[in-house]
Amino acid sequence: MTTATKPVLGPHTLDDIPLGGIVTVRDRLLEMQAKGKPILRLESGDPSFDIPAHVREAMEKALRDGQTHYTAGAGIPPLRKAILEKLARENRLPLRGPESVLVTSGAMHGLYITFRALCSPGDEVILPDPTWTETFDNVTLAGGVPVRCPLDEAHGYAYDPSRIEALVTKRTRAIVVNTPHNPTGAVVPRETLQRIVEIANRHGLFVVSDEAYEHVIFDGREHVSAGALPGGESVVVSIYSMSKSYAMSGLRLGYLSVNDERLVTRMSKLLRCTVNGVNSVTQHGAVAALTGPQDATREMSRVYERRRDLLMAGLSKVPVLRPMKPEGAFYAWARIADEWPGHEGKRDGWAMTSCLVDRGGIGSAPGEVFGPTGAGHVRFAFSCPTEQVERAAAVLPGLFGG
Repeated sequence: MTTATKPVLGPHTLDDIPLGGIVTVRDRLLEMQAKGKPILRLESGDPSFDIPAHVREAMEKALRDGQTHYTAGAGIPPLRKAILEKLARENRLPLRGPESVLVTSGAMHGLYITFRALCSPGDEVILPDPTWTETFDNVTLAGGVPVRCPLDEAHGYAYDPSRIEALVTKRTRAIVVNTPHNPTGAVVPRETLQRIVEIANRHGLFVVSDEAYEHVIFDGREHVSAGALPGGESVVVSIYSMSKSYAMSGLRLGYLSVNDERLVTRMSKLLRCTVNGVNSVTQHGAVAALTGPQDATREMSRVYERRRDLLMAGLSKVPVLRPMKPEGAFYAWARIADEWPGHEGKRDGWAMTSCLVDRGGIGSAPGEVFGPTGAGHVRFAFSCPTEQVERAAAVLPGLFGG
């Protein structure tokens, strides 16, 4: 009889990737809900809206028509054409043609294949701190080295081009820009983006422009795509999401554009080796979303702005939080005041998150999951239904004697 030998797993990059702090909070809230306790889901950014009716109809038609088979790896031709026209019309990107457009399984997948295509082991990518957790993790998974560039409260969490350029080394391959920004809600102005594009051209770098929240922007502000700026056409990889603009988060579709032929070839190989074509029915829905009426997208943005104002009114009455008014996206970023005595012997973002769950069943995300600069902060998402935002705004002040 042969004795079985247990397989041995050696060290792996994935061992250093966390399972996700926000998931921990979500699971705790859902456990409370299962026990009949009221909860308010302000921990994660999942739009509360249904997909637009014409998008649903297009997907149902695709099912009826048997559009359920393998598609072209980079996306079905009607969708790539619709994306190209949208990017030219709205984002003013000077793209070579449909060959510069790739369809991905969500914007996160777009980030993954971008960094895998850009980075060899040890290559550096400069990214903002705080930043969306998965941006950092996808650089690491690509074998790259994330280099954090702190954004500070005193300057409204604005990008500082001079600080970015000071971090450039011989191993730097790209600079990440996220506007509107998750988690702070800051919007990067045109002049700042232009300077970052100039830095990229000066040093032979790419700019990875995460524009997932391009349509969630407030107070009449303008969304500017870095790839539309002078010098951006050859150095910017622009990444977009159908999740935020059309509430298609569970349908998993994003897209990206880049003019560099070598990068397109690399990314196309990664598409084949990861998903081998995005969900066919969802792609037909995306065609309808991009070419049909945009009323639903505009209405969602108006509702998000109203929710922001409701939440900010409540947070302004919480004596131990110092919120920043978001300019875009659907997150409110708040610093924990020095006078807060803490919760269960701790005073960090995790302690505040736990306190909010324990006292009010209110979800939030601890700032620490977004990077070192996020320490001592919490992020609230107002993508949940308006009634939950209203309830949270009413409950929050009372939890701390406000």
